[in-house]
Amino acid sequence: MANQEALGPIFHNQVIPQFVNARKAKGISQLEMDEVLGVAKGLVSKWECGIRKPSGWLFCCWADALDMQITLTPKGAKQ
Repeated sequence: MANQEALGPIFHNQVIPQFVNARKAKGISQLEMDEVLGVAKGLVSKWECGIRKPSGWLFCCWADALDMQITLTPKGAKQ
């Protein structure tokens, strides 16, 4: 079974804040981001506070909507 740690605290504490910061830097509200992505009202808020996690597809769409790219680094690599 795959290690689920990346989908829990690491995802919420390291990845999601980057999305929040990018959204705020662009002056986009959570509700506006919902509209841009075409998702249910309040869903971005749920992603950002850890109640829900975006699907892989929506995760990529979210990054794209913020003009960001997703980068993978090897485990143990300094960031």
